[in-house]
Amino acid sequence: MRIVLADDHPIFRIGLQAVLDQIPGVTVVAQAGSPNELLAHLQGLECDVLVTDFMMPVGQQNDGLKLLEQIRRHFPHLPILVVTMLNNAGLFRAMLALGISGLLSKGSLADELPQAISCLSQGKTYLAASVEHLLLQDGAVREDQIGVQEPLSPKELEVTRLLAVGHTVSQIATLLNRSKQTVSTQKISAMRKLGVANDAALFLYLQEHGLS
Repeated sequence: MRIVLADDHPIFRIGLQAVLDQIPGVTVVAQAGSPNELLAHLQGLECDVLVTDFMMPVGQQNDGLKLLEQIRRHFPHLPILVVTMLNNAGLFRAMLALGISGLLSKGSLADELPQAISCLSQGKTYLAASVEHLLLQDGAVREDQIGVQEPLSPKELEVTRLLAVGHTVSQIATLLNRSKQTVSTQKISAMRKLGVANDAALFLYLQEHGLS
């Protein structure tokens, strides 16, 4: 697995590389210390995963979401693992809404980075325990709905279980021989019944209830 690292603190990049070097089959192909350097590497190199800090200020520009939007626009299928010191549920949800593949706290790198890389290599989403806890506390999953929601239909349950193990809507459509529109409708209906507002909240719900 080829990885590009991005962080504006050289010492932290060294720490990241040290952890990644201990993971079998993982190679760091480039390091970037700024958004421009990162985009240049992504355009010029083949890589399988981007591990990046959220905030890499340049001049007056300090918008991590804008950088993630730009990366996602140019590299729509690249798995992105964001490593951050932030502790803001709203920002976490905004990042997940952009389609990033994982969120990790800088405080738990040694313990959780290998597990995160393993999840991403399997096409799954990874949320650090601290991130999950914060999102649940903040109401990403509406606990008041648990136990009283309308039951899922067999087809909706089938779709959510496949989503939980990392399949995309397109992959599920192929596996179940349904149209993408049908699968998407079943996913949205399941989310409504479960009382979850977005993909990140659905993932959290499935984990909390042993469905993933």
